[in-house]
Amino acid sequence: MDITRIGASALIAAGQAVNMRANNIVNAQTPDYKPQAPVYAPIVSGGGVALFTQDVNGPVDTLRESVGMMAASQQYKAAASIIRRSEDLASAFLRAIG
Repeated sequence: MDITRIGASALIAAGQAVNMRANNIVNAQTPDYKPQAPVYAPIVSGGGVALFTQDVNGPVDTLRESVGMMAASQQYKAAASIIRRSEDLASAFLRAIG
């Protein structure tokens, strides 16, 4: 798998984590709501990252969810940067051989 696809999988996983955290915060006061936590896992064949969910026992901890959302947002930005850099490298390579 090339670096762009690895970055894209990380971008998708981080976006899903942001959505999961936001959903937990929105439903914090919903009776019988069961929050979920994101669990990142490497994609062994081909590279990249996947996101799975894990049920959390107990009520929603909005502070933990907010911090988790900020972390996932930073992961999203980092993944987008990887994609931009890989495109820059590919362009530079093509200019060098062209």
